[in-house]
Amino acid sequence: MSRRTHLIHLYESVQRDSDLMTGSKLKMIQVLFESLNASLLAAQGHGLNQAPELKLQSLSSAQRIIKGLQLTLDSNRHPPLGSNLAYLYAYMGMRLWQANVHRDVQALSEVLLLTRTLSDAWKKLSQPITPRKEIRPMAYQNRRLTAPYMA
Repeated sequence: MSRRTHLIHLYESVQRDSDLMTGSKLKMIQVLFESLNASLLAAQGHGLNQAPELKLQSLSSAQRIIKGLQLTLDSNRHPPLGSNLAYLYAYMGMRLWQANVHRDVQALSEVLLLTRTLSDAWKKLSQPITPRKEIRPMAYQNRRLTAPYMA
């Protein structure tokens, strides 16, 4: 690894850590999903490049991140959502185990797709809600009702 690459990784790490320290729980979850996505992509790349040790490291990192996501769940506040996400995270962990043990490329791709879908959903939650402009029919705006058959 070149010095420049090392410095870039160091900067990204410091940026991620500062986001976690100063951000909300929502920001922490988003950072976890970004890290999970990066680990899964790295595992996929190491699998293509025939680097099993690096692939194992990336899969192990992804497993730890999924455990971290499980720790963020609060089933008491939102029981259906919390339990559904708990099952989904457990499923993702099981599929990563299968990807590792059976060298199942499809399992890794499936977890990557689930990660991207969940990440997009969490990003949408962080966007401000813009109020919709109320749309009224023209007849109502003029405060009188008209119809083609009225004279």
